[in-house]
Order: sequence, then structure tokens, then C-alpha cells
Amino acid sequence: MKIEKHKGLIIFSFLLPGLLLYVGLMLVPSFEAFVLSLFKWNSFRTRLFVGLANYQWLFQDRIFRRSLFDTVEYMVVNVPLQVVTAYILAYLLYLRLTGYRVFRFVFFVPVVLLTVGVGILADTVFSPWFGPFGKLFHFLGLTYNDPLANSKTAIFFVILVDWWKWLGTKIMLFYAGFQNISEEVIEAAKLDGASGARLLFNIIVPLSWEILTMVIVLMIIGSLKVFDMLFVMTQGGPNHSTEVLTIYLYNTAFSQQNFGGASSVAVVLFVVIIFITMLMRRLFQRDLT
Repeated sequence: MKIEKHKGLIIFSFLLPGLLLYVGLMLVPSFEAFVLSLFKWNSFRTRLFVGLANYQWLFQDRIFRRSLFDTVEYMVVNVPLQVVTAYILAYLLYLRLTGYRVFRFVFFVPVVLLTVGVGILADTVFSPWFGPFGKLFHFLGLTYNDPLANSKTAIFFVILVDWWKWLGTKIMLFYAGFQNISEEVIEAAKLDGASGARLLFNIIVPLSWEILTMVIVLMIIGSLKVFDMLFVMTQGGPNHSTEVLTIYLYNTAFSQQNFGGASSVAVVLFVVIIFITMLMRRLFQRDLT
């Protein structure tokens, strides 16, 4: 009994630092954000308790509803694009086609670049004055319009840049998952006549389902929290077409000095992330069973 108790104390002593960090850096700030969302406060005067008035103001704000739509649109387009392309490319690398080591390196290079740097680079590339596309169109006598300055195309080109930046990470995750698949199972499937698409969908996908679901959940969370690269490229414009919830939160807090309203945005974003994550995990577990 004493030995078991001694082991329990040792385990708890190892867990305590991480637990304190989690409570101090995650739970306490989350609770503070919820409390602050119940007050009207601009950091220069005493906090005024307003209850749920910040949430009422939030859902009546047209720009907030637009930012919520932009966030969902970003997630719906970005997640399938990255997951499908990364999975296919990782599978091709797993097949060890000619030059696969070179391609593995090329795909991973953008990952090591600074996210803000990628945003500045993309903004320059698409610029009609400094970018190669503007100069090429001008040389050909054609009119070039910056896609990031068009409210109908900006969100899709931002997603394209994000896809290029993080494609290598998803490829490496899938590639690592494929390495855990038993070679004996693959060989047995090939002896039974499985090849090509049949081998991929009937053998590879089921055996890599765990890593696939993990990447999808991480992609969903990352898409809902995207900020830095998108902010550098468009600052939420044009006409709020790329103003996702995180940029809306930033503008509410620092442009409008409405920290209570910004905290209510943070709470809504937290609830949306938890809801979608639990929903996706539920769906994946159901499909798995």
C-alpha cells in the first residue's frame, strides 16, 4: 500500500509542472476572457458590468456575421484542399517514385519560412506594381488586377498561399503514418490483386485512418484560428471579405478599444472550435465503428 502511494506521489510530482502551466496559461485566461466579456471596458475606465449585452451587440453586428461566414468558408475550402492534396502526394512519396527524396525536400521548404514572411512575399508576388504577374501582363498588353484587392477572389488566393505554406507539414504527417503500415499487409493485398486506387482506398486509407482524422481535426482548429499570414496579406479586406473571427477580434480590441466585446468574440470562437471538434470526432468514431 505504501509502495503504491509512493508511486502515486512520484507520478503526481512529474505531472504537477505541466498541470500548473496548463491551468495558468489555458484555464485561467479562458475564465478571465469569459468574465471580461460580461463587462464594458476600454482599458481606460472602470469596468462596467453589462451582463450578456456584449453578446447581444455581437450577433446584431453585420460585420461579425460576415466574419463568421468568412471563417467557415475559409475552413470549408482550406481543409479538404490541404488534406486531399497532401494525402495523395504523401502516398506518391510512400510509393518511392523516382526522385521522391528531392520532392520530399521541396515540399517541406516553405514550412521553415516565417509565416509573416510568406504573407509579405505573397502580397509582393500578387502586387500589380512589384509582382511578376503584373509585369508579365503589362508586357503582354493585358490588364492585371490584384486578386487580393478583389472581394470575390481574395479569400481563395489567401487559402492558396496557406496551402503552399503548410502542405509540407501535412505530407510529412501522412508519410509518417504510412510508415507504420505493415509491409506484409501491403504485399498480401497485392498478391490478392489489389493495386492502384483499389489498394489506396481499401487498404491504405483504413490503415491510416487515425492519422487522417488527427490531421483533419488539427486542420479545422488551425483554420478557425488563422490570423498572422492572412492579416499581413489583406488586414481583413477588401470590404471585410477576408475578415475572419480572429481579425475581427483584433480590430474590436485594438482599433475600437472594446476589450469587453473582443472577449465575447474570443468566447464565441472558443465555443465554435469545441463544438466543431467534438462533432468531427463523433463523426469519425462513428465511421470507424
